[in-house]
Amino acid sequence: MEDPLIGTWDIVRLLPGGQTPSQPASIEFDGRQLHFFAGCNRAVGPYTLESDRLRAGPVALTMMYCPDMTAEQHLCTALGQPLQVDVEADRLVAVGPRGGFEARRTTTGDSDD
Repeated sequence: MEDPLIGTWDIVRLLPGGQTPSQPASIEFDGRQLHFFAGCNRAVGPYTLESDRLRAGPVALTMMYCPDMTAEQHLCTALGQPLQVDVEADRLVAVGPRGGFEARRTTTGDSDD
């Protein structure tokens, strides 16, 4: 079965609560590794997707200090637990007991080049 997560996703909301990240945030899945950036540090780690359950980690994270690390901390916490994922077209919702996120698939025309 093909991995529906493969690709780059722009994180549009942190869940629960629906807070919009204060800086551009994205997560990329390549079939084996995930990479995310939420305005400060970069993270990478393995992941598995079984049915609708995403398991990530361990995730390695660069350790720079930035004034606003809210989204980054939220993503690290959420990815520390299995997440239930729902992918419909270009929309991804991933939620678990310690939070989650909503994202939209990045398309070629979305780049800032």
